[in-house]
Amino acid sequence: MEIQLKKNSTTPLYKQIRNTIRSQILSGQLSDGFKLPSERQLVEKLGVHRNTVKKAYEMLIHEGLVYASVKAPRGYFVRNSPSEVKPDGKPDTRKAFSSLDKNFNYHFLGTQNTFQRLYNSSYLSDSISFAGVLVNKETLPLPYLHEIMDEITSGDDLEPFWFCDPQGTERMRACLASLLFGRKIYVQPQNIQIITETYEALSNIAFMYLKEGDFAIVEEPVMPAIVNILLHTGAHVLFVPVEKDGIQIEILENLVERYRPKLIYSMPNFHNPSAAVMSLEKRKRLLQCALSHNIPIVEDDSLFDFNYSGITLPSLYSMDRTNSVIYIDSFNLSFFPGARVGYIVAPDNVIKTYRRIVNKDQMFLNSLSQYMWARFFEKGYYEKHRQFLIDFYRKKRDLMCSALSCIPGLSFSVPDGGLVIWIRLPEYTNDRQIAAAAERTGLLLMPGNTFFAEGSHGESYIRVSYSSVTDEEITEGCRRMAEVLNSCRI
Repeated sequence: MEIQLKKNSTTPLYKQIRNTIRSQILSGQLSDGFKLPSERQLVEKLGVHRNTVKKAYEMLIHEGLVYASVKAPRGYFVRNSPSEVKPDGKPDTRKAFSSLDKNFNYHFLGTQNTFQRLYNSSYLSDSISFAGVLVNKETLPLPYLHEIMDEITSGDDLEPFWFCDPQGTERMRACLASLLFGRKIYVQPQNIQIITETYEALSNIAFMYLKEGDFAIVEEPVMPAIVNILLHTGAHVLFVPVEKDGIQIEILENLVERYRPKLIYSMPNFHNPSAAVMSLEKRKRLLQCALSHNIPIVEDDSLFDFNYSGITLPSLYSMDRTNSVIYIDSFNLSFFPGARVGYIVAPDNVIKTYRRIVNKDQMFLNSLSQYMWARFFEKGYYEKHRQFLIDFYRKKRDLMCSALSCIPGLSFSVPDGGLVIWIRLPEYTNDRQIAAAAERTGLLLMPGNTFFAEGSHGESYIRVSYSSVTDEEITEGCRRMAEVLNSCRI
């Protein structure tokens, strides 16, 4: 059993030990009943304090992955049977809060604070930002928007100014049904619910399906806001690594067998931040796994419009025959951010419940944004603009990849879509060191560790986005990155 520790890592040593053993168990490298090294053996091999090893083993025991035997044969052994435990290694204690703010912050991942600061700085500061995924000002469809706004202000139609159904306007839902037909998703308008953004939708869906103590599965690396949304329900989050062709399906199947999760969140197309595309075979196995254990899947397809390869794999929703998938999409990056408009597609019973949740928080949705998007689609502008976005961002991607390829030590795959590149850093650096040094030069980068709630893996990566920068900023930003990496080498 191989364990390699990074002594200068920001991830505590006990967590590095636990994460390594955990990964080997879930991947099947360590089988049921395998005897693990004793505390003394690991102390001598790794050069750490005994309490460090003891704490790692205690976390694994608490997760139900390992058990300790005090009878012969004594020691620590791999457990391969499901157990009712919490997979976070934290004691099940309650804390009293003097305010709701403290209650909120108690569950709030620290990585979200880092992410939010860099994201906000992407549009609030004068720095060159490779950190935030934002709409490029050059892509706003202003001529089309002006035409539609003139139509609205000069006409007598009350629809854009009036109340709308909590499910969204009939007009927009009819347009979406037509749009989805082109994606081989054949649904009626009554199976479509209008939303403002994907995070809001996921929060409401989590509220529907999860209660305190339940388990939910997400792909890792993962946006920290996704983890926070699930944690706020009181659920425990399980992480499945993502590789080039998507989720590591064997680990997913292992986790499902062990913990019987109540929800799976997946981004099969241009996964953020890894930009991976899930293979067709893995999509089939994911659906089969969910079906065999009656687990709903939330499929986030909000980067569908940014496909540069021309190859489109069928969505999980279109492949599903058991009403197991809830499909989410948003136009906040492909229309204009102020519109705040998207949608979910789901079975009748889910839509009915979701509509009631909408009424819990608000009486009705934004009629004006829905009217504008519907007219944008009806006039044929949506498809024209989508083709423009593909050409525009493909050139940005190519320029960024070309500039990055000139920087020694970096490794990455050219993404087939999306708006980010997932970069592996040279061995002599780590993500926070590089991001902090780059920020001092006026360049914003998103540290890879931001996307790993349990640490260990993200320190070797950074995520860069070419979404909102000019060509000149891409060239200059990559030049500054090269200087930062070179200074860290010296």
